[in-house]
Amino acid sequence: MEEAGKYQQILDAAAELFAERGFEGASIQDIAQKAGVGKGTVYLYFKTKDDLIRQVYEYCYEMDIRACMEGVDEQKNTIDKLCRRMDNIIGYLLNHPREAKIEQMYKVFFGGRVSHSYYQEEMYQAINRVVREGIAKGELRDMPPSLLTRIYYGIADGLYFGFQEEPDLWEESRVKEQCHQLIRDSMAGQHT
Repeated sequence: MEEAGKYQQILDAAAELFAERGFEGASIQDIAQKAGVGKGTVYLYFKTKDDLIRQVYEYCYEMDIRACMEGVDEQKNTIDKLCRRMDNIIGYLLNHPREAKIEQMYKVFFGGRVSHSYYQEEMYQAINRVVREGIAKGELRDMPPSLLTRIYYGIADGLYFGFQEEPDLWEESRVKEQCHQLIRDSMAGQHT
């Protein structure tokens, strides 16, 4: 149990310092000190700083995926599923700003050096499954699923960054309903 505890301590300390200072601004020594362990202990769990950064990103990403899927399958129709997912995305951003920032930084920082497409692909495929199901049921527009998925992704991404800049807007029920209406207007089929 102590091993798992130290691993988590280091992960949490790294996440905090990376969010505060960026990946280059936080040294292994800083992370070890914040975690209350020796520098050598960090290297027992993480081979390199890049390995630590990757594992912190994966930890944050897994939290994001779980949060995004919460309650989606219980919704009665496809539009409600997509709206719930969008609510979850915004909720994750507002409730976990540190983790959301790390995910964004990772994609920018490592975009040209390390492939993170598996993670992006996983998120895209989750949305695409809902979209395909909605098209088959006539609940979404009869368009190529890949295009409709990208439309949703674009709307959700735009809202994500918009609410990141103005988080208080999310508390206004009128604004939230307008966001849901944007998804309905953009994606709903004739039978919805």
